[in-house]
Amino acid sequence: MSIPMSAPTLLSKLRLLPLALALAVAVGYAGTARASHYAIADVPRLITPAQVEKLHKAGIETTEQLLEKAAKPKDRKALAKATGLPATELADLARRCDLLRIKGVGSEMVLLLEAAGVKTTAEMAKRDAPGLTAATMSANKDKKITEKPPTEPQLADWIDQAKKLPQILDAK
Repeated sequence: MSIPMSAPTLLSKLRLLPLALALAVAVGYAGTARASHYAIADVPRLITPAQVEKLHKAGIETTEQLLEKAAKPKDRKALAKATGLPATELADLARRCDLLRIKGVGSEMVLLLEAAGVKTTAEMAKRDAPGLTAATMSANKDKKITEKPPTEPQLADWIDQAKKLPQILDAK
């Protein structure tokens, strides 16, 4: 047998409901692996202004949207038709957006990882930190991409993150 709640007790519990729901949504959302929310115009080292203009005409505003719309070959083909950008170019942009899903990886680090031979999170997940450290140091020495290359512990963290991300990019 349950004891009925008084009206004030019930009201105080109901006031907490929106907060509890918001917290539940935030926790659920935080656990979802998603591309960063960079505006595509905010990563000019990765996406040129001319590409941005064409992508905007197709309704693409963020790197997350770009990855979603260019994850699979058939999607890239449709996006190529809508933007006038070649599907191969869209595949390159999607790979860059894929790497941006890793917390701590921005435009400069995407370029460095590409120069070190890592083009996707799936490739990153297969690497080891000491080997990737050597590869990024070598690539940075040759191409002078960044003044502050990632440390081995940073790369180890990125590798761990990549292993946990769902692989949504079909690189074919």
